[in-house]
Amino acid sequence: MRVQDCASAQLGNQQFMTISAEDFKQGMRRLGGAVNIVTAANEGVWAGLTATAVTSLSAEPPRLLACVNRQGATYDTISRGRKLAVNVLGVHHKDLAMRFAGMNGEPEDERFDGGDWSADTGCAPVLKDALVSFACDVENIMDVGSHGIVIGSIRSINVASGNPITPLCYVDGSWAQLTELL
Repeated sequence: MRVQDCASAQLGNQQFMTISAEDFKQGMRRLGGAVNIVTAANEGVWAGLTATAVTSLSAEPPRLLACVNRQGATYDTISRGRKLAVNVLGVHHKDLAMRFAGMNGEPEDERFDGGDWSADTGCAPVLKDALVSFACDVENIMDVGSHGIVIGSIRSINVASGNPITPLCYVDGSWAQLTELL
């Protein structure tokens, strides 16, 4: 990655660094994140993808946000059905995360053949053994560049019982797990 002086680009009276898409991608690879499967449902059709761009938005009222690529079937299903679920994965879900990321070559319509899924009528699929699952109604979608920022109003939360909690993480192109610091 190249290093640039912040004065290398100028917009009006403000100075900004010119950042290439490749520089951005390399920088973001260093931002480790929890691995989630974001699912959606519309008229009996399920769709889902692996995502790390998921975060809490507010506790009062409970809201989260997920960034979803606008080119995929999951974005279209979220947009039409207005339902999504965020399923937080543990290390034992690595193969499922790869499946929903398309890393194993499964077509999108076969992704749900792996895992134990359930969905009430009118809800997005929930992974039964996820560390936690958030079932949401879509409150808003903001299209920004290649992705939609989906704001979900949380309808229900299913927290897995049992210990230890070992979340699956992804950083610098590799799967990882957290270890306790001494």
